[in-house]
Amino acid sequence: MQPPSARQVRIAAAFAIVPMVVAAGVVLTNPDAMAIMSRGPLQVGHEAVNCESCHAASPGTIRQQVQAKVHFAVGMRQTPADFGYGAVTSNACLACHERPNERHPIFRFREPRFQGAVNQIEATSCLGCHSEHTTHRATTDLVFCQACHEDLRLTSDPLDVSHDALIDEGAWQSCLGCHDFHGNHPHKAPVLLDAAVPAEVVAAYLRDGPSPYALPKLYEAEEDGR
Repeated sequence: MQPPSARQVRIAAAFAIVPMVVAAGVVLTNPDAMAIMSRGPLQVGHEAVNCESCHAASPGTIRQQVQAKVHFAVGMRQTPADFGYGAVTSNACLACHERPNERHPIFRFREPRFQGAVNQIEATSCLGCHSEHTTHRATTDLVFCQACHEDLRLTSDPLDVSHDALIDEGAWQSCLGCHDFHGNHPHKAPVLLDAAVPAEVVAAYLRDGPSPYALPKLYEAEEDGR
């Protein structure tokens, strides 16, 4: 049996590759096919959110996007270009979740005094704690408050067990039992440590459990940024 000629190999390769390229182009550019590319389920509370709410289509046609990538690769363009859809940024989160009562706005952590904390936790971005397609509300642990508050000292401490004692013990997992990080619940910090929400309940909430804080929220998320 004669081995295939080089021309036959090229033709066979074209028949194999072209459909794959066409299919990839459809998936990358057709909003109805975006779910196929999803890396996992949406986090709790985001079940009704559309892909396009977070994933903005890249500017230009497919040809222009490919051309821009080639130009960047060979040094003819200074900035990279996205293909299909751009990377998700905090702006997508804030389009729905920005509110005037935010206790820890991400812009605050861009101040130089927080540089040490930012080296420990990426607080300048919503994505530092929240990551989609994991089902979890937050992907951080319960001790992240230490990054900013390790040197906390209160002149008038309302808690029956002093904050100094809790800090000395390294009991950072207790912080969210008293304090609502984003401040969007009608929640008042207790003055008795025994009245705090147990750490395991808070941890369950950060995964996908029910809220241990008072409801309703002070501000509900705006649907699709409206």
